[in-house]
Amino acid sequence: MLNNFWKSIKIINVIALIFYCNSIYSQLNIIEKIEIKEGFDDVKIDHHGYIYQVQNDNLIKRDHNGKEIYRYSNKLLGQISQIDISNPLRPLLFYKDQGIIAVLDNTLSQQKHTISLNEIGLYQAKCIANSNFDNGIWLYDIDINEIIKINSFSQISYRSGNLSVLLDKMSSSVVKLIEKNRKLYAITENEIFILDQFGTLIKTIPISASNGFLIDDKVIICYDGQYIKTHEILNFKTDTIKKTNDFLKIIGYPNQIIGISKNYRELIHIHSF
Repeated sequence: MLNNFWKSIKIINVIALIFYCNSIYSQLNIIEKIEIKEGFDDVKIDHHGYIYQVQNDNLIKRDHNGKEIYRYSNKLLGQISQIDISNPLRPLLFYKDQGIIAVLDNTLSQQKHTISLNEIGLYQAKCIANSNFDNGIWLYDIDINEIIKINSFSQISYRSGNLSVLLDKMSSSVVKLIEKNRKLYAITENEIFILDQFGTLIKTIPISASNGFLIDDKVIICYDGQYIKTHEILNFKTDTIKKTNDFLKIIGYPNQIIGISKNYRELIHIHSF
């Protein structure tokens, strides 16, 4: 599926290597290394296999064969800072400099008006996450060190209060938020905090996922720029599966890991099966 996409965006080089695993993971090596002439700012893959390519103010959605099927751009809002495609029917675009969130549909058409965080008194939002539980949006405001949730009417429905009080082990600010199975994962440079839908702390995982956090029902894959690690959700076992500083970050899912090169011109495909 991804091979067709990579061919469509001018593959220069493909290097075939080896991957094998037992249990969940055991050894990890590069399957393919693809250089893309035009480069990109970010790439995401949803759980249906559709590819979302970010280039400055453009969001391009491609099908399984790499064909462009939809495109969205808003010149007035400028460069896209973050995309959340955890719900492919409701992609979110975050324009950090403008403090604006655009809500799209699966054809990348904008739904109603954009959401201005400045208008509701949130001036320093750093990251956002879709809430598939109630169509709300989670966000982290670094200025007040709070996790906040807004509802579908752009009204604040939850505030954590200062996280340094709620999370006594917190040593750095939140860099990423992800909701999965009605749990919110707040990722910092050094740990992962798991909260329920009401903001109550469930668990702290002392592992860094600053450069990549992938999750399914059984396992979490974390990358800190030096080590790719697994954390098994049921038995809390953590293992290092690869030492590498080759990637700027990793994306995808635990069964299909994609490394992004530091120059944003290569996708490194790491297969699991």
